[in-house]
Amino acid sequence: MKLKSGDVVVFAGDSTTDANKCGTGDRLGNGYVRLVRNALAAYCPQDRYTVINAGVSGNRSCDLLERWDADVSAAKPDAVFCMIGINDVWRHFDSYDVPEIYVSAQEYERNLEKICEKSKDVPYFVFMLPFFMESSRADEMRVMTEEYAARMKKVAKKYGRAVLDTQAEFDEYMKSRAGQSIGWDRVHPNELGSMLLARLILREIEVW
Repeated sequence: MKLKSGDVVVFAGDSTTDANKCGTGDRLGNGYVRLVRNALAAYCPQDRYTVINAGVSGNRSCDLLERWDADVSAAKPDAVFCMIGINDVWRHFDSYDVPEIYVSAQEYERNLEKICEKSKDVPYFVFMLPFFMESSRADEMRVMTEEYAARMKKVAKKYGRAVLDTQAEFDEYMKSRAGQSIGWDRVHPNELGSMLLARLILREIEVW
């Protein structure tokens, strides 16, 4: 899919998208969203795009769904990249005493379906799979992340949405280096991890 000049591109998600956007004057953050915007400016200087970082740290799928109309639909996007789910998983591991904030795989799937329903008029919509930067597929958190990623794939197939396999991108990298080299906690990409995500997106929009 190639963007055209004037397109509005929204990146919706959690902290992996947010990347401290409130600490940057243009609210693009210091992660993959900025890298994509910079690449568009560098490689397509004849065109103009509006790039919006609609990531919010700590968001689960239910939180993103709740603010979708205000933060995504209101921008009237021509393209949306949606990466959500790792907090739906992580809360099962870091919030043992507050199970009321857990989001089950079934609820996660329903939330994604509702997001798709709200985005029927978006010309180009892409899901980005939740990922865990851990090479061992036996790791408990990676197992659950893959379960939720499978739910996203199921919803994407149902609604005819494109999917970017972020986990496969990181797995290829981790054949040579440890996951902590691209994200110290295996969840939040550092500069190298953000570059891998940006490359995946740029390939999708035929810029790379």
